[in-house]
Amino acid sequence: MHMTQTILAYARPDASASIDSQIVLPLGTGLSVIVLLLQMSARSSLSPKRTVEPAAEHNGTRSSRMTQRVGFQVFVAQSGGRAVLVYKLLRLLACVSLLCLSIVTASINARGLGGGRATTLWTRFVQCEVYAYSTALALASVLLPGHGFTPALSGHLSFVLLLTWAVYLYRDVLPLATTIMRPMDADEGLLLWIKLGILTGAAVIIPMFIPRSPDSDTEVAEPLTKEQKAGWYSRRMFSWLNETVAKAYRVNHIPLEELPPLASTDRTKHLVDDSLKYLDPLETRQDTHIFWGFLRLFRQQYAVGAVLTILASLLGLSWPVATQGLLASLEERHAEPVVRPWAWVLLLFIGPTVKTVCEEWYYWIMNRMSVRTEAIITELLFQHALRIRVKSETAGSGQDEGTAAGTSEQAAQAPEAPKNDFLVGKLNNLITSDLENVTEGNKQWLLALFQTPLRIAVAIVFMYSVLGWSALVGLATLLALIPLPGYLSGWIQTFQKKRMDKTDARVQSINEVLNVVRMIKLFGWERRVSAQIDERREAELAYIRMTRWLEIVNNLFNYSIPLITMAVTFTAYTVLMKGELTASKLFSSNAAFMLIQQEMHQIFFMIPRITQGRVSIDRINSFLHEARTELLDEFAATNDRAPAPPEYVRPSHDEDVLGIKRTSFTWTYDAEPQTPASTASSERQSRKYVLNIDGELLFKRGRINLIVGPTGSGKTSLLMALLGEMHAKPSGPDSFVSLPRSGGVAYAAQESWVLSDTIRNNILFGAPYDEARYAKVIKQCALERDFSLFEAGDKTEVGEKGITLSGGQKARITLARAVYSSAEILLLDDVLAALDVHTGQWIVDKCFKEGLVRRRTVLLVSHNVALVRPIAEFVVALGADGRIASQGSLEKTLQEDHELLDEIKTEEEQLKRVEQAVAKPELPADDDSQKGKLVVAEEIAEGQVGWSALRLYVMNASKAPVLYWLAVTILLIATHSIMNTQTYILGLWANEYEKRAPSEVPVAHYLGLYGLSVLGTVVAYATFWLFFVTGANRASRIIHTELVTSVLGTTLRWLDMTPTSRVVARCTVDMQTIDITIPKQVFYMVESSVYLLLRVGAAAIMAPLFILPAAIVGVAGASLGWIYLKAQICVKREMSNARAPVLGHFGSAVAGIVSIRAYGAQDHFKRESYARVDKYSRAAFIYSGLNRWITVRADIMGSALTALLAGYLVYVSRLSASNAGFAMIMAVGFSANILYWVRLINDLMLSANRHVNLERVQQYFTIEHEPKPTSTGVPPAYWPASGELRVEKLSARYSPDGPSVLHEISFEVKSGERIGIVGRTGSGKSSLTLALLRCILTEGKVYYDGIATDSINLDALRSNITIIPQTPELLSGTLRKNLDPFEQHDDSTLNDALRSAGLFSLQDDEGNARLTLDTEIAGGGSNLSVGQRQILALARAMVRRSKLLILDEATSAIDYETDAIIQNTLRSELGRDVTVLTVAHRLQSIMDADKIMVLDAGRIVEYDAPRRLLEKEDGHFRSLVDGSGDKEALYARAGLTPNDV
Repeated sequence: MHMTQTILAYARPDASASIDSQIVLPLGTGLSVIVLLLQMSARSSLSPKRTVEPAAEHNGTRSSRMTQRVGFQVFVAQSGGRAVLVYKLLRLLACVSLLCLSIVTASINARGLGGGRATTLWTRFVQCEVYAYSTALALASVLLPGHGFTPALSGHLSFVLLLTWAVYLYRDVLPLATTIMRPMDADEGLLLWIKLGILTGAAVIIPMFIPRSPDSDTEVAEPLTKEQKAGWYSRRMFSWLNETVAKAYRVNHIPLEELPPLASTDRTKHLVDDSLKYLDPLETRQDTHIFWGFLRLFRQQYAVGAVLTILASLLGLSWPVATQGLLASLEERHAEPVVRPWAWVLLLFIGPTVKTVCEEWYYWIMNRMSVRTEAIITELLFQHALRIRVKSETAGSGQDEGTAAGTSEQAAQAPEAPKNDFLVGKLNNLITSDLENVTEGNKQWLLALFQTPLRIAVAIVFMYSVLGWSALVGLATLLALIPLPGYLSGWIQTFQKKRMDKTDARVQSINEVLNVVRMIKLFGWERRVSAQIDERREAELAYIRMTRWLEIVNNLFNYSIPLITMAVTFTAYTVLMKGELTASKLFSSNAAFMLIQQEMHQIFFMIPRITQGRVSIDRINSFLHEARTELLDEFAATNDRAPAPPEYVRPSHDEDVLGIKRTSFTWTYDAEPQTPASTASSERQSRKYVLNIDGELLFKRGRINLIVGPTGSGKTSLLMALLGEMHAKPSGPDSFVSLPRSGGVAYAAQESWVLSDTIRNNILFGAPYDEARYAKVIKQCALERDFSLFEAGDKTEVGEKGITLSGGQKARITLARAVYSSAEILLLDDVLAALDVHTGQWIVDKCFKEGLVRRRTVLLVSHNVALVRPIAEFVVALGADGRIASQGSLEKTLQEDHELLDEIKTEEEQLKRVEQAVAKPELPADDDSQKGKLVVAEEIAEGQVGWSALRLYVMNASKAPVLYWLAVTILLIATHSIMNTQTYILGLWANEYEKRAPSEVPVAHYLGLYGLSVLGTVVAYATFWLFFVTGANRASRIIHTELVTSVLGTTLRWLDMTPTSRVVARCTVDMQTIDITIPKQVFYMVESSVYLLLRVGAAAIMAPLFILPAAIVGVAGASLGWIYLKAQICVKREMSNARAPVLGHFGSAVAGIVSIRAYGAQDHFKRESYARVDKYSRAAFIYSGLNRWITVRADIMGSALTALLAGYLVYVSRLSASNAGFAMIMAVGFSANILYWVRLINDLMLSANRHVNLERVQQYFTIEHEPKPTSTGVPPAYWPASGELRVEKLSARYSPDGPSVLHEISFEVKSGERIGIVGRTGSGKSSLTLALLRCILTEGKVYYDGIATDSINLDALRSNITIIPQTPELLSGTLRKNLDPFEQHDDSTLNDALRSAGLFSLQDDEGNARLTLDTEIAGGGSNLSVGQRQILALARAMVRRSKLLILDEATSAIDYETDAIIQNTLRSELGRDVTVLTVAHRLQSIMDADKIMVLDAGRIVEYDAPRRLLEKEDGHFRSLVDGSGDKEALYARAGLTPNDV
C-alpha cells in the first residue's frame, strides 16, 4: 500500500474521531484565555498606573462637527490608519456572523432538525462559545485603539480563528479529496460552506492582508517604512516593492533618495550600539571568535531561519508524493483510486508554492542580516583601525618618523609577521573581498546544517516507503561515497586560503603603486611596474585555476553520487527483492533521487562559499584579536596579549602640566628601553629606535615652545609621545606623561594631511563657521592670495591627498585648521619647512607673534631656527641618540649646543620683513556650488545596459572566440542530451513491466545502458568544464592586465580627479567578480539555456500541447524579468556607487589617523561613516528585496505550469504511465528553471553593468591617456650624451579648458650647469618641472640634448630625466628595494649613493638606529621622518645617473648641516655633464648655482648668475635675499657683501 494511502486509512472518520477533533476548539480557546489573563496581569504589575480623567459631559452648545471630525481622525490614526480599521471592522462583522450562524445551527440541532444527532449537540454550543470569545476579542481590538494591549488581543483572535479553520479543514475539506471519506459536518448542509467561507476570510484572508501598525507603547521617532507597515501577504510576496518596480519601469533611473527609506532598526548607529557588546574585543574582553558574537546577536533571526529551512525541506517531498499518486492513478485507470487525481494536482501547486514562500522568507532574513553584517563589520574594523598604532604595520623595523632602524637580523626575529602581510592592503581586502565572502557564507551555512541533511533524509525515508529495504542499500552507498566531496572541500579550503594571501599581495602591490603612481610616471616605470603586478597576478591566477580544477572533480562527484546510488537501489530492488519497478515507483523514487542530486549540487555550490566565508571571517577575527596589531596604550589594557599600559602618578604640582618625566617611548611593545650602556652594545644586537626622556621635561603653558634637533633625532617622535601614539615605558614611580586635553588639542603634521573636500571644510574640520575668525585665520596663514587664484576660492576641492595643492599650500591649510580650532594646545610639526622665506616670515609675524596663536600653548618643531628665534620662549634640543641635549631659554640652549649656535649665527639685527601686498580675496557666493569641483562624481548610467561589457569578457576567452563558444555550447548540448537520455532509459525500463512479467525484464541490459549514459555525461561534463575554465582564466588575465596598463598610462590630471578608492574598488571587488562570479554566471546562463531547450523539446515530443502553456509562461516570465531588470539595474547602480565613498572615507581616515586622534575627532568621523554606510545599506536592502520579488513570482508561475500539465496528462492525454512520467520530469525541469534562466540573464547583465563590475572596469579602458610609445619615438642609443636643455616659448596648462600656468617661457641651460629656480608660492616652479617631463599639456618646444622632447616616447624621456618631488614617495620593503626596485645595481653602488646623499653623516659610528640596505621601510616610508625620505629619494636619483636632475624642494625637511653636505655632493659627485635644476625656498641651497631663475605668475622675471641678480637694485631675487635672516651668508656665497651693492 502506498504511504499516502496508509495515512488516509488511519484518518478515516467515525463518530469518536468527530468528537475528538471538536475537543481541540475548547482546549485551544481555554489556553488562549489563560495566556491572555497572565499577560494582562503581568502588564498591569509592570506598567505604571495611569490616571484617566473622565470625559467631559457633552455640551451641545460647545460641540461642533469639527470636534467630532478631529476625534474620528484621532481614532483612525490610533487604529493604525483607515485600511487597518476597515480590516478590523470586517473581521468583527465576520465573527458576529459566525456567532449568529453557530447559534442557528445549534438551535436546529437542538430541535432535532436537519438530520442532527443529539450526541454531537454539545459540540454546537462549543462553537458558539468559541465564536463569542472571538467576537469579544474582535470588538475589543476595534474599541481600544492605541491601547498597549491591542496587539495581544489581535494575536489571540488570529490564533483562535486559525485553529478553528484548521479543525474545519480537517473535518470537512480533506475528506473531499478521497473516495472513501465524507465531510463530518455534512448534515449542516449549505450552512457549513457559508460558515467555512466566512471563517476562511476572517482566519486567513484578513490576517494575511491587514497592514501592520506600530506598537502603541513604542515611541516611533520617525514614520514607519512601507516594509514595516506591510501585511503578511505583502511581506511574503514582497508586494511593498510594487510601487518601486512600477516607477523604475516608467523612468530611466531612480536616484537613491527616491528609494524606500531605511528602517530605524537597520541604521548603522543602531546596529553598532547593539552589536559591539558581542563583537568588539575591547568590550567583550575575551578572545572569543566573532562568529559566536554574531550568533548571539542574531540568535532570533537564525532560529527563525532554521525553522523555515526545516519546513521547506519537508515541503520538498510534495513533488515525489504527488508524482507517485498521479502515476499510480494512471496505472490503474480501470479502478477508482483512493485519492482523487485532482488532489495530487492541487498538491503539485500548493506544496511547491508554500515551499517557495518559506525559502524566500529565509533568504530575505539572511540577506537582511548580511547587509546588517556588512555595516557592523565595516564599522567594527573602522573603529578598531582608529585604535591601532600607526607604525605597527611594519614588523622588524624601528618605526619612527624621526628615526627608523631595521636589519635583516631584526626581520628574521619576527617570523610571525611575514613581509607580505601588509596593514593597508589587508584593511582594503577585509572591507571588500573578505566582507563579501562572509556575507555570502552567512547565507549558506544554515542550509548546509539543516536543509541539505534533512532533505536527503526525507527523500530516503520516502524511497524506503516505495522501494523497501533496497533504499537502505542506496543509503549505504551514499554514506560510503559522500566523504569524497568533504575531503575535496578540505583541499579547496587550503587553496582558498593561499589564493586570498596571493590576492592580498596583489592588492597591496596595487595600493602601493597607486600611492606612488606620480613617482612611477615621473620616472617612466609604468612598464616595469605593470610587469611586477602581472607576476603577482599570475601567482593569484594559478591558485584560482587550481581551485577551479578541484571544483571540477568535486562537481563531478556531486553529480555522480546520486546517480550511482539510484542505480544501486534499483538493482537491489529488481534483482534482490524481485520487485516490479513500475512507473509510479520509478519516477517517484527518481524524483526523490533528484532531490538528493539537487542537494549534492547545492553542496557543491555551498562548500566553496562557506569555505571562503570561514577563511574570511577568520581573517577578520585575526585582525581584531591578533597580538601583532598593536593598539595604543590607552586601549592595550583590554588586549590580553599586549602589555598593560603604564601606570603613572599624576603631576603633583599642577594638574595642567604639559610634559614628560622619566619615560622611554618606542613604536613597538617588544622594543627595550636603551640606556647609555646599551647604546654602545654590540653591533649585532637588534636595534629599535627609543626616545628617552631621562629627566623632567615641562613645556611652558601659554607660550611658544620650540623643538629643534638634527634630522632623525626624534622631534616628531616627541610630539607623538605626548599624543599617546608611542608605547610608553615608565622608568620610575614618579614618571608621567601629561597632555591636558580639557582645553582641546590641535595638530599639524609634518606631512600635511587634508581631506578630499573643499578648502573651507578642511580648515573648519567640523567646527562651526565663524566668518570673522575665519577671515583672520586665512589672512594670518597667508591664504588670501591663494584663494584669489582659485576660481571657487575656498570652496575649491583639493582632491585626494590634496593633489591640486602645492606643498606650501597644504602646509598652510593644515596650519589654518589648527589655528582656527578652539584648541588651547597646538602641536605644529615643521609647518614652515615647505614655505618660502616671505611666506614663512609673514606667518611668524602675523600668526605666531600677534595673531590667534597668542596666549595659546604651542609646541613648534622647526629646522628654520633663525626664522622662529624671535618668538621662541622655551627651546628643547634633541640629540641624535634620541635624548634631550638641552632645554630652557634659547640663550641657554645655544650656550650648551654649539652646533645649533653655528647653524643660526647671523647678524644681530632684526630680520627684515619683506613687504608683500596681499589683497583680501573675495570669497565665492554660496550659489557657486559647482565651481572648484575637482573630484568628478562617479557616473550613474541610465536606461538599459548594453552588451559591450559582456562582449569584453566573451571575446577575451580565446583567440578564436566564435569557435570557442561554439565548442562550449556543443559540449553542453551533448552533456544534457545524455542526461535526458538517462531519464528516458528509466522510462523504457518501467514500461517493460507493463508489457512483460517481472522475470522476463532484461534488468542487466537497462542497467548497462543507464551506466553508459552516466559515464558519458561525466566525460562530456568534465571536458566542457576544463575547456570553460581555461577560457575564464584567460579572460581574467587579459582584463586585469589591460586595467592596470590603462590606469598607469593615464594622465596626472585624471589621477587628480579620481579618488584612489575608485581604482582600488575596480582592482579588488570588481576583479573578484570577474574572476569568480561572472564565469559562474556565464556558465549557468549557457547551461540553463541548453537545459531548457532540450527539456521543453523532450516534453513536447510526449505532449505536443505542452508547447502552448510553456510559451505563455516563457513570455510571461520574460516580461516579468524585464520589469524586474529595470528596477534591479537602478538599485544595483546606486548600491555600487554608494560603496566607493565608504571605502574612500575609510582610506582617508586611516591616512590621517594621527591627526584625527589628536583633534579628538573620532566621533565626527564615525558619524560620517555611519551616514555613508546607511546610504549603501538603503540600496542593498531594496536590491535584496527585488531578488525575492522576482523569485517568489517566478516559482509560483512554474508550479502553476507543472500542475496544469499534470491535469492535462490525467484528464485529457492517454499516455502510458511511463511516458507521462518522462513528460512530467521534463516539464518540471522546464517550469522550475524558465524564470531562473531569466534571473540568470538579469544577474549577468547586472554584473556587466557599467558601474557594476565588468562595465566599471571597461569604463577605465576609455579614460584619457598619455601618448603611447611608438617605433618612431625611440631615441638614438647614444641619447642623451649631455644635459643640455633649451626651452622655446613654453606654455603649459593642467587641462584643455584650464588657464595657462606658464606663459611662453624661454631659456637655455648648458650641459653641466646648476640652475636654481625660486619664486613665491604659486609662481609656477613645480609646473615648470612637470612641463619639462610632459606631465601636463604644453605648447612650445623643449630640446633635451638637441632632440625635441615631444618627438620622443614618454617612457624614454622620463627614464632619462630624474626628478625628486617635494613630497618623496617610498615603497614598502627594504631600503635596497626603494633605491633599486628592479635590481639593476649592486650593493656598493647603492651604498655610495646613500653616502653621497648625506645619510651616513646622520648616523654615528655606534650604529644606534642605523639605516642599512636591509632596513624595512613601511608603506609610503611612514616609519621615516620626512627628511630621511628626502635623503633616500635623493640617493635613488643618484643611482639613476641621469644627465638631467630636477630637485623640487627636495631638501626642505632636512637640517642645514645635512643640506650643506648634500649640496656639496651635488657639486662634487655628479658628472660635469649632469645638469641640475633646483627648486628651493632655502636660498642657501642655490646661492652657488651657475644661474638663478626667478618666476612670478608663470613668467620668467629674472634669469642670470646670482652675483648679477644681487647687483640689481630693485631685483626680485635681491628682495628675497634681503628678506632672509642669513643675508650676510647668502651674499658671501655669491662673492659679495651687502655693502658691495
